[in-house]
Amino acid sequence: MRSVYVKLTFSAIFWGVSAIAGKILLETITPSQVTFLRFFIATLILCTMLFIQNKEQFKVSFYEHIKLAILGIVGIALCYYFYFQGLNLSTAFNAGLIESTIPLVTLALSVLIKEEKFDITNAVGFIVAYIGVVIIVTKCDLSIILKSSYNSGDIMLIFGTLCFGLYNVLLKKFSFSFSSQNLKLFYIFMYGSIVLLPWLLFDNKANNLHWSFSIIDILCLSILSIGASVLSYVFFNEGIKKIGASKASSFINLVPIITVTLALLILKEEPNFSQIIGSVVILTGVYICQSGVPFLLTKRSI
Repeated sequence: MRSVYVKLTFSAIFWGVSAIAGKILLETITPSQVTFLRFFIATLILCTMLFIQNKEQFKVSFYEHIKLAILGIVGIALCYYFYFQGLNLSTAFNAGLIESTIPLVTLALSVLIKEEKFDITNAVGFIVAYIGVVIIVTKCDLSIILKSSYNSGDIMLIFGTLCFGLYNVLLKKFSFSFSSQNLKLFYIFMYGSIVLLPWLLFDNKANNLHWSFSIIDILCLSILSIGASVLSYVFFNEGIKKIGASKASSFINLVPIITVTLALLILKEEPNFSQIIGSVVILTGVYICQSGVPFLLTKRSI
C-alpha cells in the first residue's frame, strides 16, 4: 500500500514540475513544438505499452472513436494550445495557480448541464477562487480593468482551464465498452496529436523552426511526455483503484504548491504583491469548494 502513496506523490510532482519544464523549453523552441512533441511522444510510449501487453486491445467501435476524438480535440489539442501559448506569455507561477481552478470549472460546467448541483459551499468557494484569478490577471490595478489591457497569456491560461473542465465533463458523460484506461489515454493523445499537427506544420513553414535540442531540452521533454503525460496518469489511475478517488485526489492539492515553489527556486520568478494575494485567495477558494465536493477536485481525470 505504501507504494501507491509514493506513486501518487510522484504524480503530483510530475504535474507540478510540468509548468517549469514547459517554461524552460519555451526559451528555445515554440509552443507548437512543445505541445505536439509532448503528446506525440506520449502516444508512441502508450502504443508500445499496449502492443506489448496485447495488440488485440486496440479494437474499439466507430462511435467510440468519435467520442475519443472529441476528447482529444477538447482535452489535448485545444486545452494545451491555450496552455502553452499562455505559458509562453505569462509565468509558471500564474499557470500553476490558474490551473488549480480546473476542478471548479469542471463543477460549474457540470452544474450547467444539470449533472451536478451547487450548494452554498461550492458557490462560495467558486466565487472566492475566481476573485483570486481576477486579482492575478488585473494585478490589482484599476487602470488595467478600465482599459481591458490584460496579459493575454493569463487569458489563454483561463481558456485552457475551460477546455479541460469541458473535457472532464465529457469524459464523465461518455461511456466505453472497454475498461483499459491506458487504451483510452492512447487514443485521446493520438487524436489530440493529429489535430495539433497542422499548427506545427504551419508554424514550421512560417518561422522555419529549428529542431536541434540540448540535453536540458530533452530532459524537459521527457518530464512532460513520460512523466506528466504517461506515468502520472498511470500512477493516479492505480491510486484511484486501490485507495479510492477521494483519497487519491487529495494528492492533487500538492500540484499548485509544487509549481509555485519550483517557479521561485528554479525560474527565479519573484511574485509581486497581487500574485501573492491572488494565490492565497485562489487556494482558499479551492479549499472551501473541496470541503463540499472532494471527488470533483481531481485536477485531471482519465
